[in-house]
Amino acid sequence: MSALAGVVAVLCGVGGALLHAANAAADRTVQPSFWLMGVAAAIGWGSLAVALRASSAGLLRALVAGIGLAQGVAVLAAEVALAHPAGALGEWAAWFGSWLWTPGYVAVVTVLPLLMPDGTLLSRRWRPLLLMALAAVGVVAAGWALTPYDAQDFPAALEGQTNPVGLQAVADLLAPLGAVLLLGAVPAAVAALVLRQRRARGLVRQQLKWVLLGVLATLALMALSRLAPVLVGEPLAALAMLPLPVAIGVAVLRHGLWEVDVVLSRTVLYLLLTGIAASAYVLLVGPVGQILDDETAGATLTAAAVALLVLPVHAFLRRQVNRWVHGWEVEPYEVLTRLGHRLEDVGEIGSADDRLLPSVVTSVARAMRADRATLRLGDGTVLVAHGSAAESVPGPAAGPAAAPDVESVLEIPLRYAGDRLGTLSVERSGGFTWNDRAVLDRLGGQTAIAAHTVLLERAARAAREEAVLAREEERRRLRHDLHDGIGPSLAALALQVETARDLAPDDPAAATALLGRLVPRLNAAVAEVRALVNELRPPTLDELGLASAVRELTARLSTPDTEVRTATEGLAEGLADGLADGGGRPLPAAVEVAAYRIAGEAATNAVRHAAARHVDVLLHREPDRLRVEVRDDGTGLRDGAPRGVGLTSMRMRAEELGGTLTVSTSPHGTTVTASLPLSDPTDLTEPTDQKEVR
Repeated sequence: MSALAGVVAVLCGVGGALLHAANAAADRTVQPSFWLMGVAAAIGWGSLAVALRASSAGLLRALVAGIGLAQGVAVLAAEVALAHPAGALGEWAAWFGSWLWTPGYVAVVTVLPLLMPDGTLLSRRWRPLLLMALAAVGVVAAGWALTPYDAQDFPAALEGQTNPVGLQAVADLLAPLGAVLLLGAVPAAVAALVLRQRRARGLVRQQLKWVLLGVLATLALMALSRLAPVLVGEPLAALAMLPLPVAIGVAVLRHGLWEVDVVLSRTVLYLLLTGIAASAYVLLVGPVGQILDDETAGATLTAAAVALLVLPVHAFLRRQVNRWVHGWEVEPYEVLTRLGHRLEDVGEIGSADDRLLPSVVTSVARAMRADRATLRLGDGTVLVAHGSAAESVPGPAAGPAAAPDVESVLEIPLRYAGDRLGTLSVERSGGFTWNDRAVLDRLGGQTAIAAHTVLLERAARAAREEAVLAREEERRRLRHDLHDGIGPSLAALALQVETARDLAPDDPAAATALLGRLVPRLNAAVAEVRALVNELRPPTLDELGLASAVRELTARLSTPDTEVRTATEGLAEGLADGLADGGGRPLPAAVEVAAYRIAGEAATNAVRHAAARHVDVLLHREPDRLRVEVRDDGTGLRDGAPRGVGLTSMRMRAEELGGTLTVSTSPHGTTVTASLPLSDPTDLTEPTDQKEVR
């Protein structure tokens, strides 16, 4: 019903404007100030009532529609009275036009501020003030309706005419009563709006700020209109009806008041489109008719041309109006496309850490029209973009800072493949509308991909660095063992062999005894060399093959409380297990070592920590990969329990070969699964064997 009243108000405003033009053309007495106020208020408040049709603030909708309808009927009636001054029609039209504008004029500074922005009062204690404001509206309107025209100062054009229901005595009684009610209702309304604005935060605070400015500007113009001379006071009185609609328009456009962006953008779009089409038709129909020497054919051809022009112009105007009203976020597909182009422009993956996330955060900040956009990764890295600048700050944001208003910050989690990577938050001083979160959710998916790329690159870089460090550390240890252990031992043995050689011609018995003493030392040196070799690659892999070596390892791990069992699929027992079933391609050496170490580490962890009765180790060879699965029936891993070094070591061994390692746990046990790709053996080098324990 409020929307219908709003439509009627707009139609009355348009009708009043057309009649005003006709009256001016006929040299009839016109009231430009009254006309300006009525038309602007009728169209503005009426359109707002239509836009609020889906709002839950029923009382506010009715009030807005009433203000617009009263102004529209008043201006239309006044123009009808000027067009037909004689007779009953002119008399009663003049009467309606003389006072019907006053309810809305008073309501905007008494009732409306009490109900902004959601149509409710601050509390039940404000109900008497609302009743006082409504009484002020009624008393002032009734007093103005009963006041003789000669005693009215607005609109001035009615002077000299007779009010058909004029009752000076009653009007004299209502005037002071209305003044008293206004003196109480206006300050109360302003106080309520100020109090509500001070209590509000974020978006609502910004909305009410503009409404408060509009109310104060309206009151200032009303006061000036009473103090100024008639020639100046009448225009000021008319202008007093305009600041509040303008302020509400700013609150709607900039801060999403009442969430009428869609209605507003469509209204502006079709008004512009209609204006362009009408202008094009008016400009072209005459020249085209003259060229064709046929006005009918010219009109038809022009109409067809304008119709063809409407479609591309409509698409262009829709984009421009949407961006003007909503910003870039109204077109999620376009925003995502622009973000995709930015990701493509980053270049090689090696530059992702330096350019990818700053570019993404900058795009998000611009798309959301945010003052600040922050992407916080799971490792604590914070990337901040303000405009087009970004800086990387390791760890939490440094320095104390005041917490922003909750409503001025939007924050969403970034997830990729079920894992939470971090959070993306945007801050805007004016707050956000309901549409912003949906847009940020869409942007969050693309941002999560970028964040995953960066984290993946960092993990790969860290793994490479760790592998290089481990390899160099292993070389240093081997050098140390060879130089300080085996090297001196062999040098000493060489000297003693030379001594035995020198003794042999003269004292064979002594030489023989010396060589006999050297044999245990030579055996010890051989054992030391064998130990070093075994650390580089488990000897059982070469002696028994992978399947048998793992079976032998798990047999040693079994205890009276925990039985460790091994099963194989696609692997033969003995030295032949390096061959695929019929494929003739041996397992890469690096895959054998990784599978052996992962199986041993996972089984050891289960025996030591899982309180399991059974641990099953499965080696399953597939055409392109080897799957190692270790399953126990123990207690499982506790939620949030820290992962040990052993699990990290297993994951590194799998990832070094381009494989994966997953751990699934439940109260009934834990399963560790490693998937190792079977690349060409020449493409893989054996990973460094580091003895790590959980």
